[in-house]
Amino acid sequence: MKLKLKDKELPPAQLRLTLPGNLKASLDEYLVYLRDTSHCEAELKEVALEMLRQFVEADREFKAWRMKRPGAEVSGVQGRMVEERQNGAAGAKIS
Repeated sequence: MKLKLKDKELPPAQLRLTLPGNLKASLDEYLVYLRDTSHCEAELKEVALEMLRQFVEADREFKAWRMKRPGAEVSGVQGRMVEERQNGAAGAKIS
């Protein structure tokens, strides 16, 4: 039997973006849509983070590519992230 252990959470990393004005306006309008349809207030940061998370998780081609990488079955994403962090690639602030 092969056990699948839960990966440890990585610490948060900051990502700063400059959005095109039209995209920012659409996101602001989306917040109004959420408020009107679900009657809940949300912050843009929370909504954008959830959109990005769902986009990455739903991308089948990305999942397939990820599984083909060496060591994917054993160490998963977390193992690659640790290797990248040791090489200085992960955890850096992107501005």
